[in-house]
Amino acid sequence: MGRSLAWRTVTQLHDSVRLRLDEDPAIRARDIAVVASDGVITLTGFVDSYAEKIAAEQAVKRVRGVRGVANDIEVKLQDERTDPEIAKDAVRSLESHTSVPNRVTVTVRHGLVTLEGTVDWMYQKDAAESAVSCLKGVRGVSNWIRIAKTATIVS
Repeated sequence: MGRSLAWRTVTQLHDSVRLRLDEDPAIRARDIAVVASDGVITLTGFVDSYAEKIAAEQAVKRVRGVRGVANDIEVKLQDERTDPEIAKDAVRSLESHTSVPNRVTVTVRHGLVTLEGTVDWMYQKDAAESAVSCLKGVRGVSNWIRIAKTATIVS
C-alpha cells in the first residue's frame, strides 16, 4: 500500500481512488462506492465476481496515500450455480495447475470456497487460491492451506 502523504486531503485521496477504479478495465466501477477517511478507503457496492472484488481491492492498494482498505463489496452473481458444480470445477482447476499438489482439498458452501491441505511452498498456496478465485459462481475464497515447515539448517 502507498505511504501516507500529509499534503493529500481526504478529497484528493478519494478522487485518486475513484480514478484508479474507473480506469481499470477489470472493474465495473460504477457499482462501487468509495469513502476515504484518515488514509483508509472503504469500498461498498456490488460486483459480478469474486475476481472483480479482489481486483478492486488491489487497485486501491496501489494508490499513493492509501494506508488501509475495508473491502465491503458484495459479490452478486448473474447466474447462480450449485455448490457441487462449483466444487467440480474447483477440483478440475486445481488438478490442471501443475504447481498445486494433489494434497489440497476443496469445500464449497453457498458459493464460498474453502481450501485446505498442506503444500511445501507459498507459491503453491497462492496458485491454489488463484486457480479457484476466478471460477463462475464463486462468492469468496478462504485459503486455509498450510505451508509445511521445510527449513534446513546449514552449519
